[in-house]
Formats: sequence, structure tokens, C-alpha cells
Amino acid sequence: MQYDPVARRSRKVFLVCMVALLFLAARAHDGLAQEPPGSAALELTLDLGKADLSLGEPVYATVHLVNVGPKPVEVVKLLDPQTGAIQIDVSSSTRPRFVFLPLFYTDAVHTQTTLTPGEAVVAVFPVFYGALGWTFDRPGAYRVTAEYRPSGGPQTDRIRSRAADVTVADESGVGASFLTGSSAGEEAAKFLLWQRGDQLQAGQALLTALLTQHPESRLADYALLAFGRNLSRSFRNYAVGKVREADCESALSYFQRVRSDRLPVFLQIQQRLDEARCLIKLSRPAEARASMERAERLRSGRPEFHLLFQQAIRLEPALGFDSDINTPPH
Repeated sequence: MQYDPVARRSRKVFLVCMVALLFLAARAHDGLAQEPPGSAALELTLDLGKADLSLGEPVYATVHLVNVGPKPVEVVKLLDPQTGAIQIDVSSSTRPRFVFLPLFYTDAVHTQTTLTPGEAVVAVFPVFYGALGWTFDRPGAYRVTAEYRPSGGPQTDRIRSRAADVTVADESGVGASFLTGSSAGEEAAKFLLWQRGDQLQAGQALLTALLTQHPESRLADYALLAFGRNLSRSFRNYAVGKVREADCESALSYFQRVRSDRLPVFLQIQQRLDEARCLIKLSRPAEARASMERAERLRSGRPEFHLLFQQAIRLEPALGFDSDINTPPH
């Protein structure tokens, strides 16, 4: 075969031109492309509210998934252990690392959303009780981390938060009575978790005894809130096959005894929204407006509480005040 230097130079020029064109195309596309989910563009933070807990005290986690990069990023919109998008890992000196498992998982579609630079997806959810029982089941020091796990994504796409350290103490032995593994203790945990459940009679009896014997304990305020929230809504008790209608007068009597400042802000807002809903049902609009104003002040523009207001308005459309929180319609 005869050597042709001209043809060889032509092929070399052609290849150089093709490489240059591909490079320019990639640079042009770069300005429009989204950042890969597993890149350093995402940051996950975890907040448990406080570092000192009482044994048996309900704990709520707040997670923020923030786009800290320069480009849009597509992420899962519903951050919750029940959807699998968030995993909570816990460890202590007396218990090796374990994964918090919720009582139920949802089959909800993993709705995606695009975060522009600086935007975040935020969620609040309980982590104190799940399929493995009580998460913080004895006094001691615990370390908790959260991990974002996008659906179907490789392990490299996962984002882990920094650890949150908490110390759990048994307040005058109050918590130990709930963490014995008894059926009543498990029912009490579920009642505190769901804040409803007429069928959980043994658990309610245990919490009622707590209110009598330890009215000053932290756990007492969570119990009062759970009783009030349960009675503020109708409940179908499948155990007896009938519906128990809402009892707003009794619900408000429980709410009045709650020392709200001892609760997480998430639960304080729930209380105020339920109070407003009950007060509307009892034709007390001025008081309902005052409860809504307190809820709005607690929210203070924080996006993690937006869903609470949406759910409350679905239950009671009259809560849909305008931006000035005017008197609800009659």
C-alpha cells in the first residue's frame, strides 16, 4: 500500500476539527444542563430541635435539602422515611448503629421538583417510635444522621447530613413506665405518634395515669396535646364499628392545659390550627382568628410548616383567611 502524506494530513485535520466541535457543543450545553443529583451541589441538614431529651419524649426531625451549587438540580419532593427518600441512622454507646424504620411505608409516587440555586426542600416528621419500637429506648448519648436517597439512583447520589447529638435522661422515672415493652406502653407510643386512636384504650389509660401522677413532666404536655387533637376530629373506630364525632369542647379543655412553649414548634402550630378549627365549629370566630394569628406567628414564613396549614384548611375551609387573617366567614 502506497504512503500518501496528503491524505494522512487531511485525516488529522478532520479529527482535530471534530474534537473541537464536540468541545464547543459540550460547553454550549453546559450552561443549560442540570447538576447531577450526587454532586456537591446538594447539602442535607438535620435538626432534632434540642440536645437534651427526656426518656419517652416525642422527637421530631427537620431536614433541609438545599441546592448550594450554581445550576438547577432535580430532587425528590417528599422527604420522609415513609417514602424512602430519607433514611435516619441512630447509634449510641450501648446500641450499635441501626436504621429508624417507620411503622408504615407509602407507595406514593416520588414526585420530583427542580431546585434552583439557593432553593431547598424541607420536611418535618416524627422519629421517636417506629417498626423497631422506641428509637431512644434508654438513657444515654445518641448520635443521629440523615441520608437523602433518591429513588432508583446509585449510591453515589446519596447525600448525608452531619450528625446531631442528643442526650436522653429519665425524668423522675416517668419514661421507664412507657418503655417496658408492654402492650399498654406500645399503644401509648402509637397514640402519641398518631395523636388519635380511640381503639388504643390501654395506651390512653396509661397516659391518663401519667397526667394524674406526673402532671409536671414533659411527657404530660405531649399527652394533653394528643388527647386534644384526637377529640378535635371525628374518628371511625373499626373495633366497634361506629364513628365517634368530634368533641370540640373537650378538645379545647385539653388544649388549655398544654404548656405549649415546652413543645416543638411543629406541634405548637398543630395545636393552634386545631383550636381555630374547633372554635369555628363552636361559632367563636374572634377566638378562632386569635388562634390562627398565633399559628401564623409561629410559622414565621418557614416552608416546612406550609403543609400543616394546607391540611388544616382542607379539614375546615373556613380557616382559609386572607393574608391579613380576617375574621373567618360564618
